[in-house]
This record gives sequence, structure tokens and C-alpha cells, in this order.
Amino acid sequence: MIIPYIANLVLFDIFFQNPAISDVYTEHSCTVNVAKYSPSGFYIASGDQSGKVRIWDTVNKEHILKNEFHPFGGPIKDIAWSPDNQRMVVVGEGRERFGHVFMSETGTSVGEISGQSKPINSCDFRPARPFRIITGSEDNTIAIFEGPPFKFKMTKQEHNRFVQAVRYSPQGNLFASAGFDGKVYLYDGVSSDLVGEVGAPAHQGGVYAVAWSPDGKQLLTASGDKTAKLWDVETRQVLSEFVMGTTVEDQQVSCLWQNNYLLTVSLSGFINYLDVNDPTKPLRVVKGQHKPITSLALSEDRTSIFTASHDGCVTRWNAETGENDRVGGTGHGNQVNGMKAMEGILYTCGIDDSLREVDIEGKLLKIYLGDLTST
Repeated sequence: MIIPYIANLVLFDIFFQNPAISDVYTEHSCTVNVAKYSPSGFYIASGDQSGKVRIWDTVNKEHILKNEFHPFGGPIKDIAWSPDNQRMVVVGEGRERFGHVFMSETGTSVGEISGQSKPINSCDFRPARPFRIITGSEDNTIAIFEGPPFKFKMTKQEHNRFVQAVRYSPQGNLFASAGFDGKVYLYDGVSSDLVGEVGAPAHQGGVYAVAWSPDGKQLLTASGDKTAKLWDVETRQVLSEFVMGTTVEDQQVSCLWQNNYLLTVSLSGFINYLDVNDPTKPLRVVKGQHKPITSLALSEDRTSIFTASHDGCVTRWNAETGENDRVGGTGHGNQVNGMKAMEGILYTCGIDDSLREVDIEGKLLKIYLGDLTST
């Protein structure tokens, strides 16, 4: 699993049974938007806000750079590899074009991504011959390309708002699209004919992501309506609904189906391990800081580590296991400048001109404003 992160970081190689086992790639000079393993597993391609794509080694600890390309000037939003590792397509919000398909070894163009009038949010390669490329755009359309060399074939116009995600099934016999209109459609993987709509609609909010089961018989969707849903592909009916919360930060913005693991990512940055047998609560939630860490403190018994970030959030970590949880209550709202733990109390101060008391278990006790008057 790969997680694009803030600044120039990419977290990758997360071991699903123990998320603490991970590594970090730090060679991008600006925000990373997307990263994808090659089908061989030996390389990762990562794309950033400036329009650069870096292809780097996953086997050696040094993560040696293999290639760097600049397919267009502007944010890269998605990347897809061809099943033979030889080609890749990147899409986004370029100033001169919204996508490009090229050889991963040389950067040589192998076609043209055209036919859509607004930024492209998502792309995918058909994982079997005959090769196809699909792209989903903010002009509400899906474009289909045949090749190589890849040329525009047609557009599909079932969505009436931005298309956020397009993904082929592992077998390549179908592909799914998801949009801001809350709708999910299935299409034939070769002819691109519409097979049908999943749900009616699939969600009450925009659908940000879809993920196929390894056998291609089920589909996972993640939505801004704060739910994820599991669907039967043949009947196009819902099998399970996972309600992830009630706040804005509980919106589900991404999902992944890897072997037996079903994961979603919340707007808060939390990673949720879904339990198919009990949709009422996740098996595990991986939490952490969503912005750069600005302060750190250690409890007096050295069993807990507290970190605070640029967005004012404070997280408590178990020093032995690495497990963590977000401190509850009203946070600072912006940068935390200092923390100190003493006598069972954690004191935090921020640039919002306030001092806060939190007990070591993470419960907010008191807030002192600039005049040190308790509120």
C-alpha cells in the first residue's frame, strides 16, 4: 500500500497486519498527490504538484531513482501502469494538456490523451489485451483510448457531475466509474458499452473512489456521504454499508482492496480497516498527524509520547506498541508551539494565544485564553 502525504513524503510498504512497518520516500520537492506500484512490484511511480513523475526502486533501502519525467506543467492527479510495466499514463491539471502516455524507460510518447475539455481526475490501463486506457474528467465524461499507439476512441456521458474515479476489474472484462453525482456505472471492458448502474444512486454524496475485489465479483465504493459500501457486481445491489461517522472529517475519500483487506481513507487522514462481518465498526483505525509536527512531549513515566502539528491536533502514542489516538475536545485550530507533561497533565500552547490542559489519557480538561481566564 502507498500513501501520498504532505510536503515531499511518500509512505509505502505498509504491512497490513502491522502498519507500524513502513518506509518513507522523501525526494520530491513539493506535495505528492499520487503514487503507484508497478505490476512487477520492483518500482513505484509518484507524481507531485509541479507535474513531475519520479520512478524509483522499492527493493534497495536507498530507493534509487530510475527515471524522472515532467509530462506536463501542473498537478498530477493519477498514474496507471500498463500490465507489462513498459508504459504509463499520467493525468491531472496541466497547463498545456491534461494527460500523457509514454514509455516508462525512455519517456517516449506512445499516443495522445485528448478529447476532454477540463482537468482529468483519474485514469487506468486495461490489465489485458487488447489494451485500453480510460480517463475520468471534470467535464463529466469518461474517455476511452485504443492502442498502442493510443488514440481517442469515444467518450461516455452518463455522469452529470465530475468523474472522480475510473478502474478496470482485475480481469479487464469490466470497468467502473464514480462521480460527484453519487452515481457508479459499470461498462464492458472491451467495447465500453454501458452494462448498468450500481445502486440508484450508489451514494447520497459524491463518490471519490472505487476498488475491485481480486476475483472481480465485488466492488467497494467510498463517498463524501461518510459511508463506504460493498456491492455485488452481478446484481449491482449493496451487500454491506459501513457508516464511518457524522462529521465532515469522516467523509471517505479513498479506498483499497488488497487480498483480504478492505481499507478506506477518511478526510481526516485516518485509515480504516473494514470488517465485512461487522459493518458497524472498523477492525482497526490507523491514526496519526496530518500536518507537519511542530512539538513533542514525553509523559513522566515515559510510556506515552505526545505529538502536535501545524493544524493544532495533538496525538497520544504508546511508546512501546506505537498505537495512537487523537486527543479529544476542541483543539487549538492552528499551530501548537509547545507541550509539557507533568503530574498526569499535558499542557499545550499555540499561536491562537491559548493554553490547554489535557489529562494523560487524552481528555481535554481546561482552556485558558490569552488573559489566562478559564472558559
